[in-house]
Amino acid sequence: MRKNKKINSWSIVLFISLMILVVMGLISNALEIGERLGNVHIAIEILFYVLIAVVVIVGIIYPLVGVFFAPIFSLEKLHNADGTARQKWCKRLVKNLLENVDLTPEEQEEVKGFLALEDSTDDKLIEFFDRKITPELNSEIYDIAKKIFIITAVSQNSVYDMLGMASANFSLIKRIVEICGFRPSNAQVLRIYTRVLSMTLLAGSLEDMDIEELIPMVTEGALGKALGILAASAAQGAVNALTTLRIAAITKNYLLNADVSLTRKELRKKSYAEALNILKNIVKQSMDEKVKEPVKNFFGRNKTALE
Repeated sequence: MRKNKKINSWSIVLFISLMILVVMGLISNALEIGERLGNVHIAIEILFYVLIAVVVIVGIIYPLVGVFFAPIFSLEKLHNADGTARQKWCKRLVKNLLENVDLTPEEQEEVKGFLALEDSTDDKLIEFFDRKITPELNSEIYDIAKKIFIITAVSQNSVYDMLGMASANFSLIKRIVEICGFRPSNAQVLRIYTRVLSMTLLAGSLEDMDIEELIPMVTEGALGKALGILAASAAQGAVNALTTLRIAAITKNYLLNADVSLTRKELRKKSYAEALNILKNIVKQSMDEKVKEPVKNFFGRNKTALE
């Protein structure tokens, strides 16, 4: 167990390698766009580079580094610790609840009272923390994933997809840590960040693939081309949203999973099932908002006009 929590040197090499690839990909794509903008006016090109730099600093570097300032903790520690150490973690969790969760005065007193329960303190705290924190985390995760689904489905440029994916995922991880009041271990954070970088590269590569060319091979003509474009955009958005949901689910499970019997493989499967379930709701809601409702309103107006 302890060995798994140590940062493997190969993990660091992989993280740095992926970081270099992402930076090179962003620079390459940004220079290509900047050159085209420079043909219009040099000031527009400079402004574009400034905007890219601001997004990278505010949306990627700041949330990436900011996570490391939070204390390392997880609900699992409450079950692994005993005696003085257990009391220490229980007090820390109470402090996190009081500082990071919007509680009523009655709930604040209830939380403080848990510390006097001794043997059942950890169980009561875990149940209360999970009940109050999980809905807030799920709401934040859902909103970010939905934005990624829509933005990357509409975007037709790899640099925007890469920037959007990296910024959204690093910011979401930081937000999850802020809501909980603590972060995973250094090894776990490195694994999460490595996954983010690999998914960022995937987001960029999806734009270079002509997915829309596959459907017209089966469906002939202009209809096939239109279906291909729509399907490709939806597929790109869905893949990017699913990766964000998985990263968020893994981060959340690292922090909130109090079941020490679950293996890493079981946690990954649990995270995937959770992410897929949320994605189905996002796709359904987005289709209702972007397709079904406009069509329904259009035909509704026509029907009223005919009457």
